[in-house]
Amino acid sequence: MEFHEAVAELDTLVQTLEREGDERALLLLELVDAIHRPALEFIARGETEHPLARTLLAMYDLAPVDDEVLAEEALDTVRPYVESHGGNVELVGVDDGRVTVRMSGACHGCAASAMTLRRGIEHALREHYPGFREVVAEEGDEEPAGPKLLQIEDLRRPVFEDAGPPGEPGQLRALEAEGVNVLLANVGGDVYAFRNGCAVDGLPLEGGRVTAEGVLVCPWHNCAYDARSGKRIDDPAEPGLPVVPVALRDGAVQVAVNVA
Repeated sequence: MEFHEAVAELDTLVQTLEREGDERALLLLELVDAIHRPALEFIARGETEHPLARTLLAMYDLAPVDDEVLAEEALDTVRPYVESHGGNVELVGVDDGRVTVRMSGACHGCAASAMTLRRGIEHALREHYPGFREVVAEEGDEEPAGPKLLQIEDLRRPVFEDAGPPGEPGQLRALEAEGVNVLLANVGGDVYAFRNGCAVDGLPLEGGRVTAEGVLVCPWHNCAYDARSGKRIDDPAEPGLPVVPVALRDGAVQVAVNVA
């Protein structure tokens, strides 16, 4: 579509929405202006390296995106997966396709869990960062500033128990491990585990469903949880599902209820 045609069609669309009393027309224009105007001012002054200018240019594939930004975006897609294993991942730096991350959390010291997490991180980086060559994982050992947080050495080392096969994508499966009721959720082939009980009243969740978008819906109250992190989606202020660290070994699922 030519430039003048696009302008005319946009004007017609906005006028139609205004006639129909749709306030989204004004909001649409305000959002477009808020996104473009500050960046265009920098571009007009020749300051194309300013973050706002680079962001706008990148939106239209007119400027390359920084490797650090691509790597961070890739890690954002896998962080719920890492959190479901009781861990955390932080981007340390990127050097010629070599991505260094810092790992911390309850998965520290467990070879099986670390390997599972590494595979997930590598897959995300390959998918979202074209220049990716390898990932290097460091272990977090610095004491954070501010109030004292729970340190890795204060955590019990996970003891993994067999939980059977991973099941099919979209499947929920309940089991008992060491006297603890656990729910396994298969989201697109990746397995996540939680304490099997709705946060509202503890009723079991295996009769619910997992959507293609990774939302776990309670069969009793229709409340929605993130099937990767356990966080409540429909009402973020409400408590979510306690995460149970999970690992894959020889194609079988294992869960560590001793740290859940």
